[in-house]
Amino acid sequence: MQIDCGIIGLPNVGKSTLFRILTNAPAKIANFPFCTIHPNISVVQIPDSRIYQLMDIVSSNETVHGKIKFVDIAGLIKGAAQGIGMGSKILNYVRSAKVLCHVVRCFDDNQIVHVFNDIDPHRDVGIVNTELILFDIMQCEKSICTLQKKYKFINADVEQQLFVLKKCLDYLYDGVLLRKVCFSKVERTNVEKFNFLTIKPIVYFANIDEKSVTNNIYLNQLIALTSHDAMPLISCRSMLSLLKNRDDCVTTIRKQQTDILYDTVSAIFSVLNLRTFFTINLHMTCAWIYMIGMTALEAANKVHSDFKKGFIRVKIIKFNDFIFYNGELGVKKVGKIYYSGKDYCVEDGDILEFLFKI
Repeated sequence: MQIDCGIIGLPNVGKSTLFRILTNAPAKIANFPFCTIHPNISVVQIPDSRIYQLMDIVSSNETVHGKIKFVDIAGLIKGAAQGIGMGSKILNYVRSAKVLCHVVRCFDDNQIVHVFNDIDPHRDVGIVNTELILFDIMQCEKSICTLQKKYKFINADVEQQLFVLKKCLDYLYDGVLLRKVCFSKVERTNVEKFNFLTIKPIVYFANIDEKSVTNNIYLNQLIALTSHDAMPLISCRSMLSLLKNRDDCVTTIRKQQTDILYDTVSAIFSVLNLRTFFTINLHMTCAWIYMIGMTALEAANKVHSDFKKGFIRVKIIKFNDFIFYNGELGVKKVGKIYYSGKDYCVEDGDILEFLFKI
């Protein structure tokens, strides 16, 4: 499974800097708005130390990590939803993401340009959210019009879609982000078909500098704003200096970059309700990313469709048991190998082997 993450925010707030820190991929960075025009894209392995612990025991020929694609998207401005600048094009890039990383500047520096010449996280977040809402309103109105024209006779499925679209539109008109709305399970299934921007999970990044680590009023504003909505917030200290000084101490810099990537992935897993299970053999040790609630039958299909078609049962070893007893033989001796059927709910860290008939 690959996770697609879009990095968004106002122009010149540190999006491309964050992109470079997370991916080590080249991206132009300059002290002026709209330095990024075309999106920067890079795919990185999801850091998970457990896969190396498994490798130490199994010694597979190959390891396969989960992957995450980061897309550094050009800055959003007022009027983007109406197509001002590259607005509509930028927002279409946002549509392709499963989760958003919103970078917000939280430091004063007269040498670094801000599009409004002052720092106000509450205003900056509000501008981006407003453009996302306006874009969703246009998409919602368009979808309603299309459905009404396409179906002269409204069946139950179309009626349900129209109902939920009109419900979305009412909230959007009131300036409410769709991710704050409590939809029923059926309603959410219908909403997700339309890929609205404001329903996408979000992680906030506070770009702060070394001078304002403590008593940062801007960071406090952002903390208050995000905690109200229970959104993850990651504070990145001096992102730009991290890149500028990367030759000073390579080991320290790499650790800082790894820490930021790890925190980012952890936050993304949290908002998307993702976990990891493993499959292991002498040829390959694989990490499989899945959504909480996945059954053994669904996991079997994720690994290989034949496993689902011929599913008999699943063999389960808990990760901690596998490490503590030094592999499958040790686990077997103490009777900690479990078998279950297709409805077994997969747990984080499970090592699974699917027994199937051809």
